[in-house]
Amino acid sequence: MGTTTTPPNDTEIKRPKWPKEDAIPEFFGRITLGADGMPTERWERERLTTISTPYPLRLSWDLDTKVSRIRCALAVAQDLQAIFEEIFAHYGHDVAKVQAARMDIYGGCYNFRRKRGLAGLSTHAYGIAIDLDPDRNGLGVKWEAGKGMMPEAVIDIFERHGWTWGGRWKTRPDPMHFQATS
Repeated sequence: MGTTTTPPNDTEIKRPKWPKEDAIPEFFGRITLGADGMPTERWERERLTTISTPYPLRLSWDLDTKVSRIRCALAVAQDLQAIFEEIFAHYGHDVAKVQAARMDIYGGCYNFRRKRGLAGLSTHAYGIAIDLDPDRNGLGVKWEAGKGMMPEAVIDIFERHGWTWGGRWKTRPDPMHFQATS
């Protein structure tokens, strides 16, 4: 896979040292659960925030609904905001071009849940993962260049920020998915 954007020099992006998956609770803070088995309001208040996106997103499950704010972990908020701004800049600050690339199709960020079909909490449960264009980048589908899947430029942007792209996973690829882990 070739790079379609020029990586910025190290002074332009501060690359955070995101943890390996097994160190997520220690790095981002263990989730405090209430009696109902859900995160407490206090944990959510202390660990999560809301960012504004530079262009409107459409919900993948209801394309008529647009959002311009998403909830994520406080620790990744600045980074995720910069990633969205870089995606918008890559497409010339043109919403129509973003939409043509389907980078406005939002599959979710913070969602307290277990991994699909696996044990353990999803990285979405911590608000440190995001899914884009799930319909064309489905779980278990191998990414293929030139097939209208996740644009290489978007992959490059996330990876320059130290995020892991699920499309590189060998046993269970997830090309819609990016997470703040190393």
